[in-house]
Formats: sequence, structure tokens, C-alpha cells
Amino acid sequence: MTEEGIKLYTADYVSLGLQDGWTRLFDTLPEKDRERIGRYRFDADRIRGTLGAAMIRHFACEAFPGEEIIIERTEHGKPYLYGHEGFEFSLSHSGDMVVLAVSGKPVGADVEIVKGKDWRMFHRFLSEEEMKMIETSREPEERFFEVWTVREAFSKEEGQGLRILDETFEVDYNHREIAYKDKTLYFDTMSYTARENGYKISVCSPLPFKGFFITEVKTCTEYMRMMT
Repeated sequence: MTEEGIKLYTADYVSLGLQDGWTRLFDTLPEKDRERIGRYRFDADRIRGTLGAAMIRHFACEAFPGEEIIIERTEHGKPYLYGHEGFEFSLSHSGDMVVLAVSGKPVGADVEIVKGKDWRMFHRFLSEEEMKMIETSREPEERFFEVWTVREAFSKEEGQGLRILDETFEVDYNHREIAYKDKTLYFDTMSYTARENGYKISVCSPLPFKGFFITEVKTCTEYMRMMT
């Protein structure tokens, strides 16, 4: 069985004008979300957290109109929609970008802006083969972010956080498969540009899938209307 494609919703909070007006969207969120986001130290994190929470609720409202939308978290912090196991999602953000993956099966997504990290600092999380693959690449920074987003997406799909990266698993970058315990997971990676910024996005799923269906969020007006 193969999924036709993973739904990806992308949003650049600067393009949406939220760097100044994000509190209007923040005020539409439930108290639990506002308390969690309010603990973030920096405004950029609060803006991304607000936008991500709004995106989850918006598309959940579309999928289940008229129903109460309750977002809970597992013991390892993975968010899920209470009472609707067939609505799976994964949220990630980096730079000015927020990405939401939605699927009928468990899914993990990660986005990273391609700049500003010394990838050698992450060597303990990478295999010898991955280090060699990065070092011999014509664009090592690009290659690193491909590798890193795949690993993050895998950890999110499994819902265990980065602790899983210390376990034994094998990543096949040619066939885009991950062998973990007694199962095979599947992933894909893409490059994405928002304004002048370049990003890497990776998604991991227990089912093979045929690429992505990408929707760019261009306004928050509808989000506010649905949640008030």
C-alpha cells in the first residue's frame, strides 16, 4: 500500500505580517496553548508557536466541522488530536517558517533553515557513513540539513524525541528507507524557498508515499474566524 502523498502546509510568518500582529491570533487560542506558548523566552518562538497551534486547529476544524478540537500531548511531548486517531499531524518550525504535515497514518516532519550551523558539532548523532557523505558532498551544508531533517522527522514519527537517535537504526538514502527494530519506515526530502531563505523539509511515514501536496498559507484571517 502506498499513500498518494503527504499534505504539507507551509507558512512564513513574516510574509503573513505576524511579526507585529501575532497577539491577535494568539488570543484566539485555548488557554492551555496560550500558557505553553507564553513560557517561550523569545518573541520569534512565541510567533512560530502561535502560528503552528492555529494551523493545527484550523485544519482539524476543517476535517471535523462542529466538533470540539482537543489537542493533547504524549508523555514525550508529541501533540495529537484527542479522539481522532485517523488525523495524524506533525509540526516543525525554523527561521520564519512553520510547516505542518497531515496524514491518515503516523507522520513526522522537520524543517530547517539552511544556514548558520557548524554541522560537525552534531557528529555524535550521525553515523560514519553519514559523516563521509556530508564531507564528500559538493554542498556539505545542504547535505547536512538533508540528513538532520530526516533524523528529526524519524524521531517525531516515532514520538520519542531525540533520545531515539541514540538507538540502533539504519538510514538508506538511496531507497529512502529507515530500518528500525523489526519495521521499515519511509521518508522523502525537499528543498523549499520562502522569500530569500532556503529550507530543507523531510517527512517520515510508516507507509511509502509519493511526494508531497504543498499548500502555502497566505492569510490568517480564516484561522481567526474559525476559532472565535
